[in-house]
Amino acid sequence: MFETVFAKAEQFLVIGYSFGSLLALEIVKRLEARSLRGKLMLIDGSPLYLQRFASHHLSGFDDEHLQMAILTLVLRFSLPSVSNEILSSIMGEATYENRVTKMLDIGRESNPFSEDYTRKMMRVLLFRLKAAMNMSTEVKDKLASPLVLVRSGTIGDIEEDYGLTEFTSSSMIVKIIDGTHQTMLANMELLEIINKDTL
Repeated sequence: MFETVFAKAEQFLVIGYSFGSLLALEIVKRLEARSLRGKLMLIDGSPLYLQRFASHHLSGFDDEHLQMAILTLVLRFSLPSVSNEILSSIMGEATYENRVTKMLDIGRESNPFSEDYTRKMMRVLLFRLKAAMNMSTEVKDKLASPLVLVRSGTIGDIEEDYGLTEFTSSSMIVKIIDGTHQTMLANMELLEIINKDTL
């Protein structure tokens, strides 16, 4: 894929948000291995940030408990009035897939997404959280590309650079903007930073 997409490229720009920051770091590593140079921008994400989030909220969870935590979180968010009885009936199902099916049946009227999309997202959420819980934050090879981190100002229990200084031998810039991990995406300042710092 890299040969096809970047055959004639001289420079690159890779942007990753949240979990996508892990993929962005790996993509840049591979591009640099092909002697390409460019810039990396991460939006509220890093291996350390994701691992801390996962370990803080989900430490000691086996698969069963992780599935229950995800389903409970999604239900509380999408159906805030859901009762403990309904939660228990969903959790009483034998498999994660059956639990998702029951959740979809209960929330069918209020779900703006297709059933297929919701199923995929529930699977992706489970796999991404498992990956975040098990990943290593050890830096093997530093990137040569400059790195820009745009982060939320509401997160305080982590280093200002989210531990990313260790990932590059080039410059590292941190920009802090208003908003939570989710709402910062609607902040016009983010668009200005992307347009100014990446062009």
